Amino acid sequence: MNVYEKFKNWKEGQGDDQDRHRGLVRWVIRMRVADRDKAHVWLQGWNQKHPGSILENDVTDQWKKGNRGEGWK
Repeated sequence: MNVYEKFKNWKEGQGDDQDRHRGLVRWVIRMRVADRDKAHVWLQGWNQKHPGSILENDVTDQWKKGNRGEGWK
């Protein structure tokens, strides 16, 4: 199962899905650490498939706080 299939049907960042959303934020951050361009392209695709998504904002916020994929700060 790919990441898109795993996350496509949840209410992003809310209720029971909050842990899933935070896991996805960490996953994107780890991807950015490994390959910044790949993460950027992936996020562009995510935003096209999920208009209004808060994922990119949360990734940026966590990155600015020093999170490099270890946990929520």
